Amino acid sequence: MKLTEIVRINEKGEITIPQNIRDNIGIVEGMHVMLKVDIERREITIAPFMTSEVDLVEFKITLADIPGALAKCATFLSENNINLVASDSRQIQSGEIAEWIVVADISKCKSNIRDLCKQLVNEGFARNSVCRSFQ
Repeated sequence: MKLTEIVRINEKGEITIPQNIRDNIGIVEGMHVMLKVDIERREITIAPFMTSEVDLVEFKITLADIPGALAKCATFLSENNINLVASDSRQIQSGEIAEWIVVADISKCKSNIRDLCKQLVNEGFARNSVCRSFQ
């Protein structure tokens, strides 16, 4: 079944998803949604992502483009009770630099997230690491 609704964007660039659509796909207040943009087709897809109980952050990690580098970063995050929810990696310069962008739930992490970003670099797992919250 497909539903179509026309909505207006307000002055802040916000839209209201009609109740009928929210009910049919299970979007509830406080839930995180993922926006996927296809620039060529000028389309935005909104997908239910995570419940409101999670504490989501995005890590942008620059690392060496060598076998095992990403795995070491992932292991470090796992050891700190960080649950990886979505990720995308790409090679920037072959054999030199790669980038890994991770959306993660830090609700069970006991450490300060900014300190963990620094620790990734200080312990040699990454060349650079920054994080931002979705709050």
